[in-house]
Amino acid sequence: MDTILSVGLSHQDAMRRRMDVIANNIANASTTAYKSERVVFQDYLFNMEGKGPKALRDVQMVLDYGVLPDMKGGALQSTGNPLDIALEGEGFFVVENNQGDRLYTRNGKLGINDAGELVTQSGARVLGMNDQPIALNIDDALITISDDGTIITENGEIAQIQMTGFASYQGLQRRGDSMFATDQPELPPVNLRIHQGTLEGSNVNPIQQVTEMITALRSYQTMERSLSEYSDLRDRAIDRLASLQA
Repeated sequence: MDTILSVGLSHQDAMRRRMDVIANNIANASTTAYKSERVVFQDYLFNMEGKGPKALRDVQMVLDYGVLPDMKGGALQSTGNPLDIALEGEGFFVVENNQGDRLYTRNGKLGINDAGELVTQSGARVLGMNDQPIALNIDDALITISDDGTIITENGEIAQIQMTGFASYQGLQRRGDSMFATDQPELPPVNLRIHQGTLEGSNVNPIQQVTEMITALRSYQTMERSLSEYSDLRDRAIDRLASLQA
């Protein structure tokens, strides 16, 4: 195994992965409640076999450890629509998709489906505290959603939107439409409140993301030049060795 090439390629692979994540962030800069992501890298150390000095046999490579979402809140944007809600603080409200999967989202652009259930844009049903979909009368004209998620209409209190938090966000898995899935245990949300008639914007900072992409691209190109120079040097060394043995 050519150690120098392997180390260099691991670095390039890490930078390519980083650029993919940054590009996805930029593409979602205007997506409601989108949370930017960053790649978490991990050093992989191993000791090559041989009789040389240990310091020369210790090899350090870069591995893609995972992607971590940044749960910092996005800017709140007033819409005046009573079925638009935004979360302030860390956490999610709980929904169920058509396959029965329990998912989590902060995208509060809601509506009412044909069955009278409160749903997200993608059709996932918003769950109440009893883990059941929230049923509304499509003719209800006055819908009030309090900061703790309690829904009240002219007919009285209907339900309370279920909200939750997690000990860590590293295990969250994206499911599209600003939704996440996880096997982590749910925790009671702390200092999490709802704003009615408001949506949460994306927390992506486009200028920062473009800057990070340029940095990653330059790092990739620098390593590419280094590997090219190393390859040329190795080829010349092999040619010279062959001519000396002739």
